[in-house]
Amino acid sequence: MKKHLITLIVAVSAVIHAQAADLASQRPGYWKPDMEKTLALAKKANREMDELEQAMMGAMVVEFQKDKMFVHGPPGLAAAPPLPYKLTAVDEAANSLTLSAGGKEMNVRFDKGQMALNDPESGWTIFNRMSKEDFAKRGAGGERTEAEGGENAPAAGKIEDISAEPIPDTPAAGKVHGKEFKVEKATLNSGVGTLKLQQGEGLFGDMQFTIFLFDEGQNEVDGKTITVKPNQGSTTAHIHMSRMVEKGRVPQNDSFTGKFAMKLEFGTAKDDKIPGKIHLRVPDEAGSFVSGTFEAEIK
Repeated sequence: MKKHLITLIVAVSAVIHAQAADLASQRPGYWKPDMEKTLALAKKANREMDELEQAMMGAMVVEFQKDKMFVHGPPGLAAAPPLPYKLTAVDEAANSLTLSAGGKEMNVRFDKGQMALNDPESGWTIFNRMSKEDFAKRGAGGERTEAEGGENAPAAGKIEDISAEPIPDTPAAGKVHGKEFKVEKATLNSGVGTLKLQQGEGLFGDMQFTIFLFDEGQNEVDGKTITVKPNQGSTTAHIHMSRMVEKGRVPQNDSFTGKFAMKLEFGTAKDDKIPGKIHLRVPDEAGSFVSGTFEAEIK
């Protein structure tokens, strides 16, 4: 009897561990909404979705990297840059995850090759897996045709490895789509792991680089150097570059998950501020870049 009991316990334990491993293997990658199933769920829950809401949801993509989930909005819209949700709990028995960001939680379940995401405000959304190539085509992968950039900027597709180069001790500046860019405000959001380098006032400013860091928190970046080589797919950082256009109410946005080059150095934080240096080059057609020193306010 004891022998059979031990065998049963071992078997159940093996199943539980297999479920955990399977759950971990299911989430990495990119996911796009299955609008037909999502609308059916919304109808069942008596939740109306107008045409604009359907279009916005249909253009979003969910991306899993390590222990974080990023929700990418419609390409080219910078009003809602991807917010990283951090994995806080795993329920192997229910094949589900709990993720949180800024005090907001989401529940994610996996079943039969699909993913279901429950937002407390908008309800359930069903997702199907999409390829990395399809993700890149939507404008989030940094793919660009070759074109010459501005002064001191590389041609698109010819980003050099800058990891061994020293960063100049001059105030951070560069170019965004061929226009002069100067860092007038820098902010490190340690809660969600973003560094924003901005020119201009307001929420978005005139131009802005946002670096989404996979290591967040003041204690994790203090004295740290982060490098990304152009020939590697980056699980270290993602880049968003935005600019206001004439008569535009929200900025136009370019996103890069790879093929960019970056060297980012942080000093030691003091009085809610942290000094840093950056050399960043992205593979857009104009060869946009920023290089130099900054002091970021910690939030």
